[in-house]
Amino acid sequence: MNLFSRSKRNPRRALVLGLDGTPHSLVVRLMAEGRMPHFSRLVETGTLISTESVVPTVSSVAWTSIATGCGPGRHGLYGFIDRQPATHEMFIPTARNRRIPTWVEHFGSLGKRVVSLGVPGTYPPRAIDGILVSGFLAPDLRRGTYPLQVAAELEAMGYVIDIDSWQARENKEAFLDEVFNAFDRRTEVVLKLLGRERWDLFVAHFMDTDRLHHFLWGEMEDKHPVYADWFYRFYSRVDEMVGEVAKHVDDDTLLMVMSDHGFCKLRQEVHLNHWLRQSGFLSFSNPNPRQLLDMSPDTRCYSLLPGRFYVCLQCRERNGCVRPGSEYESVRADVAEGLLNLRDPETGGRVIRDVKMREDLYSGEAEAAAPDLVAIPEEGYDLKGGFEKTVLMERGGVSGTHAVGDAMLLVNRRGLQVTSGSILDIYPTLLDLMGMDAATPSDGISLMQGGDR
Repeated sequence: MNLFSRSKRNPRRALVLGLDGTPHSLVVRLMAEGRMPHFSRLVETGTLISTESVVPTVSSVAWTSIATGCGPGRHGLYGFIDRQPATHEMFIPTARNRRIPTWVEHFGSLGKRVVSLGVPGTYPPRAIDGILVSGFLAPDLRRGTYPLQVAAELEAMGYVIDIDSWQARENKEAFLDEVFNAFDRRTEVVLKLLGRERWDLFVAHFMDTDRLHHFLWGEMEDKHPVYADWFYRFYSRVDEMVGEVAKHVDDDTLLMVMSDHGFCKLRQEVHLNHWLRQSGFLSFSNPNPRQLLDMSPDTRCYSLLPGRFYVCLQCRERNGCVRPGSEYESVRADVAEGLLNLRDPETGGRVIRDVKMREDLYSGEAEAAAPDLVAIPEEGYDLKGGFEKTVLMERGGVSGTHAVGDAMLLVNRRGLQVTSGSILDIYPTLLDLMGMDAATPSDGISLMQGGDR
């Protein structure tokens, strides 16, 4: 059978591969250089386009947006850390905080069997007809896997939810050993379950690409004599994995390979709460602040990662001192103006490309939890939200950072009417190609029908 021939009828099942943070431009270049032959063969008979991520551009928000077809204003996740405004207690949002069903719930409600591995935002796992292994931010395999007995099998195979990437700041060789091993073990599990399990929707997410990019992207761009080669060796493994997965694809299987955001070389980490403090919007009662509870009652605005700003509004925030109405709008306008005037002291260039007010970015039942304004950085600037820093900008232990644009989507079908889209369009496109109706209205559109955005 020719695996790359395509039937005109709707595919019976869907196979989704997520390569976290893999840019469209990188894949195009690696294919042109002959480094991704398996990927190239899929593109020859399918469609590859660039996509744009959501804001904030972090994996838990982006993958929840992909899996629901809805933005944060509807699904309710705005970052991998959030706060209770009335108490300023911090918490990690989970699937319990999500307001919209994902493709896992939708397929399950139609009597279809699902296998989902490693997708961020899926902890804690729900009981489904199939297998659900939570991804990034799940505490461990046993608490993050349904059914529970699958966790022991994955542990025996060396599968890990995520690696300890912080070690790369001290020992890149140990980091490379771990990231290659994690990717290989993840690939083994994916291939085993593809061949063994019955499934109608199979989703496999690889966080390892994102981890590689954070610590080797700059070395790749700068053509480091050692680490650039390791970067390309890793993508050879990625391409081999795609080739092995493609062997499980027949005429009745829709294959989608996608990423949630792009990547670029880090210029500077930007500590926005330090800027707010210098600008008079933020003050602390604790000389060594670490948390929101250390803020003084006269604070008017604070920031959470990445680039989310919250006004200390009366009747909403703990010790809120800013009155609704004109005073609230004045604080937002002043913060936005200051951010747009922020300059990199080394280059003189702008740090913030745009500032969006909440009502311009978000709408839906979860809009009340949205930040009051969001800063969108120029390429290469990583917006931080900690409280302990006493410098505005610095270069940390990473060399790569997220980009809103330049994500990618590969579909093993012709007929997409666009060359670019949004990650919000992926799920509506999947449903359209399979001839299925959505469970809830989407914020995206099917790329089989729409024009470039």
